[in-house]
Amino acid sequence: MKTLLVSKFKAQCLGLLREIRDTGEPLAITLRGETLAIVQAPGSTAINRKETVVETLHRLHPLLLVEDEEFEAPVRSNRPSALDPIAEGI
Repeated sequence: MKTLLVSKFKAQCLGLLREIRDTGEPLAITLRGETLAIVQAPGSTAINRKETVVETLHRLHPLLLVEDEEFEAPVRSNRPSALDPIAEGI
């Protein structure tokens, strides 16, 4: 991926956008060494792009749906526990 200063992108914007469309190669636009944006051709996929939390949740949403079953709390036993010293009367 090529990088370009925002000032140079501003001066050559239309030509660069046409180049991105024709070649399909994305362009990172930077300011003082920090990436401000990545411009890519329509329909191309970003290979190096990390998925956001919101995108991950949307992708996993069908897996996160709970069935229409009612939740029932487990029934507690009246039997004293070996790990509970109060129940043993100590």
